[in-house]
Amino acid sequence: MHYYYDVLGNFDENYLEFYEWEKNDPITFIKKVPLVRISNKDMLNLLTYKIKVKGTWLEKYKEKTTLKNSKEKPLIILFSSTKTSVLLEFQENGEAVYRSKLLIEDENNCNEYAYSMKEIALSYEKLGKLVVKKEFRKAIEDKKILKTELKTLEEEKNLEKCQFLYYEWFGILENDFNKMIKQCQAELTKDYSIKMHQIAELIKLSYKERL
Repeated sequence: MHYYYDVLGNFDENYLEFYEWEKNDPITFIKKVPLVRISNKDMLNLLTYKIKVKGTWLEKYKEKTTLKNSKEKPLIILFSSTKTSVLLEFQENGEAVYRSKLLIEDENNCNEYAYSMKEIALSYEKLGKLVVKKEFRKAIEDKKILKTELKTLEEEKNLEKCQFLYYEWFGILENDFNKMIKQCQAELTKDYSIKMHQIAELIKLSYKERL
């Protein structure tokens, strides 16, 4: 059995690319994890579908993963196609419940090591497609802040703050409350922009100043 050592995981039901990791994420420190080489096709399926491994294939991998500073031994396997890698955490029934991509240095090292390994045929069933995020994590978070603030402004009929945000967003002085709300809501259906990020940061700052 092959192993990879000292790797970080940021597990999610789907997965986050390394450039979307944040400092407050619950990072898992893995001291030792089994490494398995699979085909490019299988790797694509692991990153696209919820899967369940068939038969007793997982039995030999139980109790093989070691976490740093923990006695817990989750059923985690590191898969590599020599082009990309992913960590999968399995339940006892063979279903993969959590996934994590690697930091770029770990992924490069893992893929290089996998070249020397024999490719295995992974037997699994597809349980349904993973949710595809159409925008980056930060874009989703900022748009959520903006939507929530617009809803609050609308409920409170806060014309003054609405005018302030509208001017910062569009550079226009406007007095029609409904027009401002509708235009801001329409803007959120468009692609994420640096202006959206700036307005979201202003909203967060306005609440910090109240504390």
